[in-house]
Amino acid sequence: MKTSNSVRVIGRNLILLTLFLSFLTGPLLADKKLLRVSSETAHIYLNPDKNSPIVATVEKGTLLTLRHTRKFKRVWNQVIFTSEKSGTKAGYVHDSDVERLFVVTNIATLYEEDKQEKQFREARWGMSREEVIRLEGAPDQMVELGELEMMLYQERIKEMDCFIEYIFDKDRLIKGKYNFFVKHEYKNDYFRDYKKVKEYLTEIHGKPPLDNINWLNPQHKEDYSKWGLALSLGHLEYNSLWSSEKTEIKLRLYGEKEQIKLEAEYKEVESDEKKQETDALLKFKKTSFFE
Repeated sequence: MKTSNSVRVIGRNLILLTLFLSFLTGPLLADKKLLRVSSETAHIYLNPDKNSPIVATVEKGTLLTLRHTRKFKRVWNQVIFTSEKSGTKAGYVHDSDVERLFVVTNIATLYEEDKQEKQFREARWGMSREEVIRLEGAPDQMVELGELEMMLYQERIKEMDCFIEYIFDKDRLIKGKYNFFVKHEYKNDYFRDYKKVKEYLTEIHGKPPLDNINWLNPQHKEDYSKWGLALSLGHLEYNSLWSSEKTEIKLRLYGEKEQIKLEAEYKEVESDEKKQETDALLKFKKTSFFE
């Protein structure tokens, strides 16, 4: 009888020990974020760029461990994985080649700066170049525009190639832009592109309060088949506007020198005091130029 009771006690203690160990190890295992390759094959790149050297090529079903939950350039995941040939490696895999094996939860942050409104993508006006690089990764290109500087990232949005532009004045972010560089032989196709980008921005910012079709020259207004031609000649312009307390957004489809351009510009809304200072400075420069 005592033996039977001892067995039951030992068994109960083993169960409790197992549950206790499960409680300790469960959170640790849960913290390990895994991605599974969903494409037939996926390239792992040295940097978050398809022009970067390929570290390895892995097959469908391969499990990859995510190093950071934050994506680089919004579409790249930094991962580590074990290769039979060369051991543990690290690199970047494109979002389109993998699926997540964990649930993404929104965790409240204690940092006040993260609670602030985001003005352009994940960035806020006034950020430095270094702060934007932490969000987007190293830029594909840097351009100087007189006293201004611009960082460019190439990306595909709504199946269209575009440059994402961050513009800085004295290392302070003041403007952002989506600059699409699609080409169509049939010029009326650009209206479809405009609609796709407007839908994309509407998903983020809501319906635009202002949506205009503006005829600067009505020569082809009555013949829709020539609206694309009118667009390229600068006779017709499409634009939509959004605004908030700190940001003004203008989506624009227009023609310039027979080239059709599609762009969405985000810019900081200046305070009345700052606007007066800017206007005074511009007036001073113009006066100085003519003297």
